[in-house]
Amino acid sequence: MLGFLSARQAGLDDPLRFRRAESTRRVFALELNKDRDVERIHGSGVNTLDIEPVEGRYMLSGGSDGVIVLYDLENSSRQPCYTCKAVCSVGRNHPDVHKYSVETVQWYPHDTGMFTSSSFDKTLKVWDTNTLQELYSGSRDCNILAWVPSLYEAVPEDDETTTKSQLNPAFEDAWSSSDEDG
Repeated sequence: MLGFLSARQAGLDDPLRFRRAESTRRVFALELNKDRDVERIHGSGVNTLDIEPVEGRYMLSGGSDGVIVLYDLENSSRQPCYTCKAVCSVGRNHPDVHKYSVETVQWYPHDTGMFTSSSFDKTLKVWDTNTLQELYSGSRDCNILAWVPSLYEAVPEDDETTTKSQLNPAFEDAWSSSDEDG
């Protein structure tokens, strides 16, 4: 490691070589946590995970079986070894379940009350976390899903210089689609 740093500082080595060596070292050092496990709900492979950014307590998983599971990561047992329990799931018998493999789940960045999912069934769904009800479903050839901050900040309604069409107080969803340009 020190040899890489010295060569890089002297300008003798390519910066990408150092980056690759460090990335490789970190990958080989990865280990599974021996003290924490997750309750097994999916009938097949898990394709996507997302931990909510507000508290870091809840995790969503989406599987190749079309199921979405919500886990509580908190250690309520206070035991050194524990299993994270599934709080709820959008299972195969749920009326709004994805027909095919779930490829993306993502929390709304500022509130645990909403999340999105996308699937090989070409749907993008927005979910209410508290009721597990589908709030929106759109059919698109969805490849990538992300919450994108609005370009406009909300302005108080009494500000007469701003029209309603200029306001966008929430986040907008954005996706990459194979049938759209740009």
